[in-house]
Amino acid sequence: MDSTPTTTPFLELRRARSRAFTLVELIVSSTLSGIVLAGVLSAVLMITRSGYLINNYMEMEQQARTALETFAIDARVTDSVTWSRDSDSAPLTAITLTPPSDVGSPIPVTYTYSAARGTLSRTAGGATRVIMSGIESLSFTAYKYAEPGTHIAIDASASTLTSLQNNTKMVQISLSAVRSRSALADATNNVVSARYVLRNKIQTN
Repeated sequence: MDSTPTTTPFLELRRARSRAFTLVELIVSSTLSGIVLAGVLSAVLMITRSGYLINNYMEMEQQARTALETFAIDARVTDSVTWSRDSDSAPLTAITLTPPSDVGSPIPVTYTYSAARGTLSRTAGGATRVIMSGIESLSFTAYKYAEPGTHIAIDASASTLTSLQNNTKMVQISLSAVRSRSALADATNNVVSARYVLRNKIQTN
């Protein structure tokens, strides 16, 4: 009498669990894993780039704020101004602020913009230090009082330096800074300062 082997449900379950993955299952799982990995990598790259851009903006903002605050302190106590430029029709590139003689030994302070180096430097007592770098463009604007309570910008290209220096009663700085990093978009920062009143300077024209 033939006997038919029987399989218990436990053995069937054990065989099912011990089966290997099919090729289709491997392909599907590999594809899904690749999609998930690509998404994670893209998110990491985006966060990294955003972090670099934010850091660049913060650095430029802090540097510009410090530079302008330093300039404001020097400008508000000066009683005479000396402007500099490369030629009669060229933009103003430097300004020297001289404090009043009654403060002891006045030390003139010169602020110089170098387009070639993209820097704004401060020179005092023979020592020069860069107070802002990465500058793409910078311009000085001089203002004079015209009528009580009003002031107008002076056309520097149409004024001699002597006339400009005599008329200057307020100064404003406008600049554009940029930070570049490979594989990232440039971070730019445009800054227009307040108009600093030269409180101790007398407008002679």
